[in-house]
Amino acid sequence: MFKNKNFYFLLSFIEGGSVMAAELLGAKMLAPYFGSSLYVWASVLAITLGGLAVGYYAGGILSYKSKNPLTLFYVLIAAAAFTILMPFSSKLILWLVGSHSLIPSVIVSASCILFPPVFMMGMVSPLIIRAITVDVEQSGKAAGAIYAISTVGGILATFSFGFYIIPNFGLTLPSIITGIVLGIIPLVVIVKQKQIAKASGFFLLCVWAISTSSYSYSSSIKRVYTAEGLLGQIAVLDYPHYNTDTVQDGYSRWLFVNRVSQTMYDSLADESNGEEKYFTYVYRISDYVDSFPKTSKSLLIGLGGGSVAKKLIEKGFDVDVCELDQRIADVARNYFYLSPKVNIKVDDGRHFIRTCKKKYDIIVLDMFKGEDPPNHVFTEESLTALKEMLNPNGIIFVNSLGYFEGSIGKSMRSVYKTFQAAGFNVEALTTDPNPDQRNILFYASTGEIKSHPDFIDEKNMDMNDAVVLKDEYPVLDILNAEAAQRWRVMAIHSFNVDPNQRVLPVFE
Repeated sequence: MFKNKNFYFLLSFIEGGSVMAAELLGAKMLAPYFGSSLYVWASVLAITLGGLAVGYYAGGILSYKSKNPLTLFYVLIAAAAFTILMPFSSKLILWLVGSHSLIPSVIVSASCILFPPVFMMGMVSPLIIRAITVDVEQSGKAAGAIYAISTVGGILATFSFGFYIIPNFGLTLPSIITGIVLGIIPLVVIVKQKQIAKASGFFLLCVWAISTSSYSYSSSIKRVYTAEGLLGQIAVLDYPHYNTDTVQDGYSRWLFVNRVSQTMYDSLADESNGEEKYFTYVYRISDYVDSFPKTSKSLLIGLGGGSVAKKLIEKGFDVDVCELDQRIADVARNYFYLSPKVNIKVDDGRHFIRTCKKKYDIIVLDMFKGEDPPNHVFTEESLTALKEMLNPNGIIFVNSLGYFEGSIGKSMRSVYKTFQAAGFNVEALTTDPNPDQRNILFYASTGEIKSHPDFIDEKNMDMNDAVVLKDEYPVLDILNAEAAQRWRVMAIHSFNVDPNQRVLPVFE
């Protein structure tokens, strides 16, 4: 229909970029419900590749069977429409299946959200190759050029969406704009061919999507801050503070990453009367280091809202923080009142351990990607390097999920065993009798550890199935899968059963 190959190269470039945009957007749409675990990314990648494969095959058949010169543009319009609908269809699908068994729900959700747009985009390349192929001898060259240009578009879109567009504009608007960009050239073509009904339908869809995306939600829970990014969704929420039936002045502020709670700050808690302003593990750390001199140097790897850092600053300690996500650092400063005395370095924890030259008296590992601790920081090699950063009689604390017994606790028992293999004395403390409501706090030192009545008696630990975690055997997230699933299901349930939380947007 068009003789200029550059026109088709442009379409291929846009299609390649749209595929990667849809993949990243789809994965992040799933994250508030299912997290960003290996299972989620495996499902997203499998569905994306499966959709493209089926699309390539279907597009190849269609390229020879269809004689309509507008077929390519209809396919592009359909792909654009499905991309525009992604943020709306995903919210409906997540509401329908999100509270069921985790892994099947992830696969079903990813299939419903991602498969339609990537399937239609997969059909595009064979149709373009057919359109620009003059003879059989040129077919290989044409195919190579189209797939190369499409891949370049995908590479640029991956960097753009990963590092700029999603962090700054969220998920809904970029999805709509991606669909419009993908569909604008086909729209112009079919309008010129007087296909007014089809063009009008796509135009009305765009108008509806843009107008609906600005819908505001009403809840007694105040959304103080929300942000999307490759490292997950961050939300700061203020819950009204209740005393019996009367709302009091003040609030309970929470930090959520992919809808899993990371930090609590209760503005009305009276610590002098034993009320807890922060999670219990924060006070356990604070109590232990009371005897440390005010000149003590402390390091936190993982910041959250900065509760531990605030307690250490109150004691007069020097506090350094390594935090992977700049957004978390900003949230701690701006919404959880973290002191400017805290020195924050944005870096990967393992890289920081490898390159840091300082020594510390207190090191706190408080790292979660949603509900998963990072594999590469809790290996024997990493903990051995961490030991070199610890002053004599120094202490390392690790905050983790609350499961220690049975198959669900194998990951935490393996962390315990890995500390022992790295040459530490180690104890574990639980903050509550209920595993679903507590944290486990590890105490590790090369010296003596002060006793505590809540330490788990090692005689009662069944360590037979625990493994020593190694760099070449990065299985912590796999060992933690059962615990992560349970934690995730509870997080979904808490949002779904509370009418005030349920009306909050899953993402924006």
